[in-house]
Amino acid sequence: MNAIKNEIIRASKYLEINVTELSPLESKTITDKIVKKYAHGKKTRFLWENFTNELGINNKNAWEWIKEIIGNNETIMFFNPEDNSIAFKFFNGKDVDDVLGETFGFEFYLTNKTIDYVLCFNHHDVLIACGKAKEWLNKVIKRDQTQ
Repeated sequence: MNAIKNEIIRASKYLEINVTELSPLESKTITDKIVKKYAHGKKTRFLWENFTNELGINNKNAWEWIKEIIGNNETIMFFNPEDNSIAFKFFNGKDVDDVLGETFGFEFYLTNKTIDYVLCFNHHDVLIACGKAKEWLNKVIKRDQTQ
């Protein structure tokens, strides 16, 4: 269970990126709010399985779009509770992208303090967006289709 946590900490130290580890209670509260808001309160092994009103795209490199979608905004990375129970606060999308680029592949979620969105990159290489992230992902998909 600590493998993901250890990877995030290792990569952020290696890259000298400031990442804040949230308390177990803060982490659980975020997960619970996501489940309530975006999955009608249904919690399963993979949180994304019950997302409603989502947009997704299957692309093994879609996780790299996160830096563009998040931009310079603070974001919180969390995981399926069975994989890792601790969440991390990042200060911008580039830091998320850089840290992910230095870690092994794992399923993760991103949101903000107000839970306005959720992004998930799952083990099927699908980037899933809900809330405000849905419109951001839609713009990226449309832009990429015209290039």
